[in-house]
Amino acid sequence: MAIERPFSLATFPPFFILAAHISGDELHDIETECHSSGGQFTYDPKEARIFFGRITQSKRAAFELRSKGLVTTPVDLVQLSELAENTMSLTDSRKRKRTASSSSSESDTDSSVERTKSLHPRSSKKATEKHGIDEDIQLLQLADKVFVLKLEWLEKSLRDRLSHPIEPYIVYTGKVIDKLPAEGKLTSTTRKAALLTPKPSKSSFDPDYKKTKPSSILSRAQADSAATPQKGQPLAVQPRRRFGDKSAHPLTQQSAPKLMRTTTSEFEDTSSVTLPEPPEWAENNNIYSCQRSTPLNPVNVPFLSQLYKIKEARVLTLDEIGVRAYSTSIAALSAYPHILRSPAEILRLPGCDTKIAALFSEWHSSGDEDPERSIAIVRELDADPNLHILRLFFGIWGIGAETARKLYFERGFKDLDDIIEFGWHDLTRVQQIGLKYYEEFEQGIDRQEVEEIARLTRHHARKCRGLPDDVNDTHEDIEAVIVGGYRRGKDKCGDVDVVLSHRDEEVTENLIGDVISSLEEEGWITHLLILYTAHSQRGQATLPFKAEGHHAGHGFDSLDKALVVWQDIHFNHPETDLPTTTVKEAEKASRGEPAVKNPNPHRRVDIIITPWRTVGSAVLGWSGATTFERDIRRWCKREKAWKYDSSGVRDRATGRVIDLESPRDGDTEDTWQARERRLMEGLGIGWREPHDRCTG
Repeated sequence: MAIERPFSLATFPPFFILAAHISGDELHDIETECHSSGGQFTYDPKEARIFFGRITQSKRAAFELRSKGLVTTPVDLVQLSELAENTMSLTDSRKRKRTASSSSSESDTDSSVERTKSLHPRSSKKATEKHGIDEDIQLLQLADKVFVLKLEWLEKSLRDRLSHPIEPYIVYTGKVIDKLPAEGKLTSTTRKAALLTPKPSKSSFDPDYKKTKPSSILSRAQADSAATPQKGQPLAVQPRRRFGDKSAHPLTQQSAPKLMRTTTSEFEDTSSVTLPEPPEWAENNNIYSCQRSTPLNPVNVPFLSQLYKIKEARVLTLDEIGVRAYSTSIAALSAYPHILRSPAEILRLPGCDTKIAALFSEWHSSGDEDPERSIAIVRELDADPNLHILRLFFGIWGIGAETARKLYFERGFKDLDDIIEFGWHDLTRVQQIGLKYYEEFEQGIDRQEVEEIARLTRHHARKCRGLPDDVNDTHEDIEAVIVGGYRRGKDKCGDVDVVLSHRDEEVTENLIGDVISSLEEEGWITHLLILYTAHSQRGQATLPFKAEGHHAGHGFDSLDKALVVWQDIHFNHPETDLPTTTVKEAEKASRGEPAVKNPNPHRRVDIIITPWRTVGSAVLGWSGATTFERDIRRWCKREKAWKYDSSGVRDRATGRVIDLESPRDGDTEDTWQARERRLMEGLGIGWREPHDRCTG
């Protein structure tokens, strides 16, 4: 029950608003209302002891505090009571000292007590005795405690002008510590908190986690038995095991996997197999995939396909470290020019360890021919129903692994129809479009169609800038470069990536908006998913070393670009078989005449704009596979102390732009191909043909 009294934040302790999931305008409105209510709002999180946020999970709350520089250890209300009892004698001593203090000190203390009382507006004697914490103890504990409350409490109290009870809105209570202690070592500051706080476990963050954990073998066995599915009980109401969560219980009884027996001699004995000479990059232990040739179709595809499935499982379980490790191993094996015969060959490759060698040994010994060979863990992944559903949801454009897991494990959706029927309005607009055209986006795009899309995009760019036909294919023309999987040689592409550039920067500035408008007007673009114009907003300059605000890049790229949905407007009328277009049929519909729907599939297209002086960086940044591009950045950072992205190269020490593309030393060729080559050579990674950048 809310306390019916004039609402004021004047006696509330200093508080901070966590900006996660809150828009800038909304945050500004909240701050304004808090100030008008006398709130002690602070922009320094280290000054605050109360945090409001649109957060519901304690784990996320602790993460948000860490991101603000506050390292905490969880403490619940019961533990606060225990800690209060341990410090009761200290408090009593302080009470006696306060009786001899001046009246001004008493006034300050009273004010502080009032602020502490506001944590629990209902803190009558009964409520205080319930938690075993009197007002003086609350004041003592607030000094190094932080509370994360749901923003809903603040919004509701401001709206009703009443101080509502706080306890139901507490998301997280923590004790501030200087830093996390090293494993196995406790500092004097954190020893007491460690004794009072149970060690966090993976299951402790589960909403169904029980506070009273089994403490004996028998009780744990009983708990396991209780989680076993009962005959005749629907799976929907049985405990569901999260894919990748070993702390939960499986839905079905599975036999323990057989352990693969390996010996050291398997990796060392090469007498029966003559090992081929390792490539130069392996002899030099070169860890950067951007400095070796990786073909589109490597010779060890059967074994690599097994590793790709394990890597996919790591993605879907949010194991970022595992994803990077398998990506590195896959890149090295993809570049290896010989058919693998022995685990010893794998151990010679940078980024491949005994784990990969053991997986190969198991795979190679499981059958006589490649189609018969497999790995036990991969067979389990293929049969896992959780993974099957996660993979389905992960395939929706705009939905990542974390969202896919929430849709399945938290919302209980098991197929696309479930999302459409029960979760459609919870999706973003982009995700709704990705779901709507799920099957069409899954279709491959042949090379001829990719080329036609690029031709039309270039045509509309020329039209937007009023370029005459006589400059076509000259140095005064707009250049269009098809990058991505097409440039690496794929027969079928998942999407189309086109880079547009011109030697005059006035032509490329704000070109992206004009091109999109022109294509939309003719009906080629049906949906605009994402539009970035930050590059033009900063004068088409290379991304600063430490970009801030809306001028920062998005992920790996900072150029002007548009991610759109494309559909060929030309098709034949199903009844008359005569040519028609999307625009013509739309005009018929507007006049009330019968119209037909365009049957052509929708395609995903990315249009990127770059000024000519960094066209080589843009083409290079959009042509390589993921690991290839990642390693270019790693190489530049570690070996050159440079920062590279698709908008150019900067020195990390001085922030100076480094021009590696312009013609020099008598080299007068000024094509985008020559600029990309000079850039790769200037970076020190050496030239690689696009079809040799297929690291996966």
